[in-house]
Amino acid sequence: MIAKCNEPETYSERGANVAYAWLHLLVRYVRTWLALESLLAHGLLPMGKNGVQALDVGTGPGPSAFATHDFYAALTGYAGSVGSVRWQQPSEVTCVERCGAMNHFRHVLSEALAVNGAPQSILAMASGLSDFATIRPGVERRELERRLRNQHNEYYDDELDEWSGQPTHTVEDANREANSHRRYRLFTFSNFLTTLDTVSTFQRNLEELLMDARPGSVLLMIGGKCNDYAEIYKRIELLAKAGGFRRSNPPVEVGVDDARLDGRLAEEARWFHGRLKRSAGDLSQYDTVTRDLLDELEERKRMDFGSSAVHAFRK
Repeated sequence: MIAKCNEPETYSERGANVAYAWLHLLVRYVRTWLALESLLAHGLLPMGKNGVQALDVGTGPGPSAFATHDFYAALTGYAGSVGSVRWQQPSEVTCVERCGAMNHFRHVLSEALAVNGAPQSILAMASGLSDFATIRPGVERRELERRLRNQHNEYYDDELDEWSGQPTHTVEDANREANSHRRYRLFTFSNFLTTLDTVSTFQRNLEELLMDARPGSVLLMIGGKCNDYAEIYKRIELLAKAGGFRRSNPPVEVGVDDARLDGRLAEEARWFHGRLKRSAGDLSQYDTVTRDLLDELEERKRMDFGSSAVHAFRK
């Protein structure tokens, strides 16, 4: 599975969602948090009068989505402690993930977190959209406004002896409500655009989405550093510039060792590996990638969590 993350059929295997979460969820949660910290430190973190709508594409089990939710929840908590309205930034995170098993895992996890004391807003992670190609905010807003303008409360007019109706929304209210629909301020692509073919497949959607974004929006890309990634980042930068975005700062690298959490995550990974061995016996050692992971889990070598490249563009 580790060597076949870009192959869709990998995720149809039984237990693939749990295995993926074990390998990546905590590590990528930390990386996203650090990326958001970097945006905040440079005065680039998206904020809004009523909070922030975020679009997390290729969500998987939810590392970036949960990190984004928690980061803005922490800002809102800070606002309460210092009495500052400006830092009250509740988030509304929309997840986009086509794998049903991943969506089920994220649903169960968000419910468990809510039961154990997390803010109820965490339950937004339980649902989401399944197809990035269908997200067309401009088209959706126009259709929503049309529907709102055509909504009427019907009643029977005794004086006229006929059915009549009054508009449910004024023209101004319909326009205001429609224009708030899918007004994303933060777009996160965390290990979603991993091949040049994926960029080409969704290029039209990317162009439309970035052109639609308002000033102050941020495109955040978190991914690898080898293979096709250099070319992928170049193409995304061109699309971002065409949509009115500009590179905010040079790319940075983030890793769990930056947060001094590598020891705790290694301990967690080895604990889970121990449970797997007790239930399934010794795991196979078919390839180099798997053998390297097993060496780390069996403490024959230091566990290397690696790092991610972070590219940020602001409109």
